[in-house]
Amino acid sequence: MSMRTFSYWLCFGLVAPSYTIGPVFTLLQLAGISPPGVELLQVFFPFGSLVPGSLGFFLPPIPAWLQFFVLLALVVRRIWLCYARGKRVPPTYAGLPQVLGYIGTVSVIITAIVLVLIIVLKAGTIAPAGITLLPAVFCVPWAFFLAELFSLRKWNKIETAKKRNAGVGRRFYCSRAHELCVPVR
Repeated sequence: MSMRTFSYWLCFGLVAPSYTIGPVFTLLQLAGISPPGVELLQVFFPFGSLVPGSLGFFLPPIPAWLQFFVLLALVVRRIWLCYARGKRVPPTYAGLPQVLGYIGTVSVIITAIVLVLIIVLKAGTIAPAGITLLPAVFCVPWAFFLAELFSLRKWNKIETAKKRNAGVGRRFYCSRAHELCVPVR
């Protein structure tokens, strides 16, 4: 497994629980039922928003809900693409999303190492582990969001090129989806 694949699936694995299991647990808690494992799931909640929790209070409710539903749609789309079509890591996970994903991955790995050292050495507080996780809280959701957003844009260009060429009766050669297709003579 390459670093690119590992970092993408780590980003997805940290973002997805906030949108798949999180709403179910929230509805159960609102109904007065306290399901086991809620505390463990709260570890993933900081990764469920493009705006970190400490700054989330400044975000008005409408943009916060809009961001939630957009990310929910992207998570559901990625799950569908993974299972229905077999598409794993999107080709758009390159450039800025990949750099953000690498920063988040390194931050999570360093946090795990620091947490293990704190437990083994019985150093006391886990605050240093929380501080090393801060870059991941910023970078991981943005890496996933940008990769999926660019993937939507690229998919739209490919579908547009296919529709433009469909039914014309001639064969076309398209080297890339963003270029114009030329007829084959």
